[in-house]
Amino acid sequence: MTFGEFTVDPAAGELRRAGEKVRIQDLPFRVLTTLLARPGAVVTRDELRASLWGAETFVDAEAGLNTAIAKLREALDDRADAPRLIETIPKRGYRFIGTLEPTGHHASRRWAIVAAAVILVSVAGGGYALWRTAGASRRTTIAIVLFRNETGRSELDRLAQQLTDATVVALAQNPAYAIIGNAAILRTPRVFEDLKAVGSTLSADYILVAQVQEPPTGLIVRAHFIRASDQTHLWARGITASAGQLEQQVVQTIAAGIDASLRPRR
Repeated sequence: MTFGEFTVDPAAGELRRAGEKVRIQDLPFRVLTTLLARPGAVVTRDELRASLWGAETFVDAEAGLNTAIAKLREALDDRADAPRLIETIPKRGYRFIGTLEPTGHHASRRWAIVAAAVILVSVAGGGYALWRTAGASRRTTIAIVLFRNETGRSELDRLAQQLTDATVVALAQNPAYAIIGNAAILRTPRVFEDLKAVGSTLSADYILVAQVQEPPTGLIVRAHFIRASDQTHLWARGITASAGQLEQQVVQTIAAGIDASLRPRR
């Protein structure tokens, strides 16, 4: 399916512009395919949240969806205040307003399947669908504590929040994980000193905590991945990057570290 300079291949998970592959994360891509399945129609925020996370992943869905929409607009070079492709419908949702061009019989059939999948999102339970394979094993529950700003600069509180949200969104893409990112206990000032309470309150298997610090060399994020049952550190890392690359580096490093820690050993 194409629109303007863009071509979308849902099976390959690829977005191309004038033949060149566009870098786009999984969640923004799934938002795009959901909107393209119903061109010109309003897709509500509830429907999008359901298609992205289902009912059993505990994430800060509002922040996650906002981030996914922003990343999608960035990939499409679109603007919220002057949309060419993705229109915001205030207090309701979003609508694809571009012009779709069919790319053949197989593409039409594939997009019909995508549209059918989107319709299934509106099943019982407030419109939330369960995106799990039959017989799937229990998912690993990870609690993401709000990153703590230890720089002494209040203007970096927002950065700490953004890094937390970006990490929640990235980890929630892994179907093996149940991510908890918006529980009240994760936002309390003393949470770093009471990780046992976090684990028991949320029935979390693991806890991620991180601090934003500013030594003389510049900003650094120190992340710790902890097993809740005995508070053992499974992984810890200091993460640095240039200002424009910090979020991406933090997300990639944390995701890779957690995946490596939980990967079954042969």
